[in-house]
Amino acid sequence: MRRIMVIGAIVTAALVLFGVFTTPHFLDVGRGWIGAVAATGIVLAYGAAAHLVIPALDREPAQVLRVAGPAGLAAGAVYAVETIAEYVVRPADNTPWGLAEFGLVFALMAVAGGVLAWSTGRLRPALAGGLWTGLIGPLIWYAVTLSAFYLFRGTAAQEAVFRAEGDYEDFARSGMVDFDVFVMGDFLGAGFYHLLLSPVFGLVLGALGAAPVLLFRRKRANSAP
Repeated sequence: MRRIMVIGAIVTAALVLFGVFTTPHFLDVGRGWIGAVAATGIVLAYGAAAHLVIPALDREPAQVLRVAGPAGLAAGAVYAVETIAEYVVRPADNTPWGLAEFGLVFALMAVAGGVLAWSTGRLRPALAGGLWTGLIGPLIWYAVTLSAFYLFRGTAAQEAVFRAEGDYEDFARSGMVDFDVFVMGDFLGAGFYHLLLSPVFGLVLGALGAAPVLLFRRKRANSAP
């Protein structure tokens, strides 16, 4: 899983740069360079974290990944299905879809923490499990989101998605004159903040999932004869 994460980070960084260099005039805007560097940097940081940092959080990373690996892949599948369904079904308003999507992903982070707390009786593996889930899922999301964006670029399906997400209204309020530049910047900003915050949510929800389990185990141990 660590190797897959590193490869996934490199591929996703390449997708970011593909969009940057295939969007005319994007780098002519000063904020374009900032967005490109920020999005590429955080994606590569995910790969570095998977290879170097996360395993150090627990003495038994393989045990953590037996739970968090499937949870993270399931979170990525939720993201991918919702993203692709937007282009296929083309809802007029995708807000309920987004709420359901994030609700399921957050639940998976908490479940990973709870399962690891039950199996180990410790908080640290639960935190590592929530964190891993919060890293794997969003990386899949960003790769799928960018791929779908490029694949459907300029199509009626993409126009419908933009309308459902309010991109045209946001563009009108932005004061910018080039919609393609605006959209590419929006994708970079969304990717950066999503990937920045998701590990934080993973830690918090992993702890929330672990807390009642650890309390139950402690009460059961104290009540044992």
